[in-house]
Amino acid sequence: MTDPHSERPDNYISLILGKQMRLEGVTGELEGTLTRLGGKRTNIEGRPVWEIDYEGESQLASLLAVLISEGVILAGGPAGWPPAEILADLRDKGLFQGSFREVTWTGPGKWIVRDR
Repeated sequence: MTDPHSERPDNYISLILGKQMRLEGVTGELEGTLTRLGGKRTNIEGRPVWEIDYEGESQLASLLAVLISEGVILAGGPAGWPPAEILADLRDKGLFQGSFREVTWTGPGKWIVRDR
């Protein structure tokens, strides 16, 4: 379960870029799903992360649908092209249906989750 007092939430997609998505704060309950989806665990800047490769928007939308059904949230932000905005774009294109949860930060170690 995501702890609103920790620096980062559990099970969130922090980056979608270059036909790869990155998940951080992955809990043991999610690791099996990530493995089945072709995910690989690695370390970036001393933190464990999971990466999943995908080919094209349709596969990305399908992967995101599975992950969202497992409770994964997507990073958002005030600028750029964060994962939450990428999924909103896929929804606008009809490749994804439904709602999802977005995490945004209001300061160091301070974050909120909202439905979109």
